[in-house]
Amino acid sequence: MTDTEEVRRYAEAVMSMIKEDQDSGQVPRDVASVDELDNFVDLGDYYRQADLPSGSHEAACLRDAVSGEIGRRLSESQTGPWHVTWKHPGGQASDIGRAVGYPTRAEAEAVGREYLAAHGGAFYVHSR
Repeated sequence: MTDTEEVRRYAEAVMSMIKEDQDSGQVPRDVASVDELDNFVDLGDYYRQADLPSGSHEAACLRDAVSGEIGRRLSESQTGPWHVTWKHPGGQASDIGRAVGYPTRAEAEAVGREYLAAHGGAFYVHSR
């Protein structure tokens, strides 16, 4: 059995590296699973940089637990509902779109881009 504090500590270290790669554009911000993440980076590289142990049964169990925690955190980061706020060219902000929001970030961003094209200004997507 793995220590939950140890799992949390390694997951936090890896998530901070993922966020850095999202900020640099290497990893899309809407990645919602470990499988999706693996399409853009080698998860093993993150584990090596975080000094995650390897080479034993205990290490494999720890790696599986850390992967599960990272997957959970990535999934939670994409949960909605997502809302769109449009900023008028004059600076005033207004919520646009459905009052209940949108189930995915991608759907909310599409609404924001459409509104931006029609009205100018700026938009941002957020969950409340």
